[in-house]
Amino acid sequence: MRSVLVFATSLLLSVTAFANAGNNHGEETTETKSVALVENVEALQLTGSVVDEKNNETLAGAAIVVDGKKYYSDLDGKFTITGVKPGKYALQVELISYEPVSMEVDLAGNQNLHISLLQK
Repeated sequence: MRSVLVFATSLLLSVTAFANAGNNHGEETTETKSVALVENVEALQLTGSVVDEKNNETLAGAAIVVDGKKYYSDLDGKFTITGVKPGKYALQVELISYEPVSMEVDLAGNQNLHISLLQK
């Protein structure tokens, strides 16, 4: 039984190869190959802390807006934004009862920011 199965498989492969070889009829065939273009860009990390300008106390819950996405400082006033590509970004920091702060950050490597907010 096993030899019949091996023979049938060999026959099927031979017929398929012969059929594919005869399909050209002298015509040129073009093959389409999918090429995945992968951008080799280092993902950076932007970290920092948000503090009160007068007493240097950390500020929890401050909104940090980078490239249209909003992040928040934790209970210690710290934030971490991962997967950021190198380049210039407009950064805005807001917290209720504090003046908003806008700045431009030029990321060429991982960066740690210290942001002070002034109470209204």
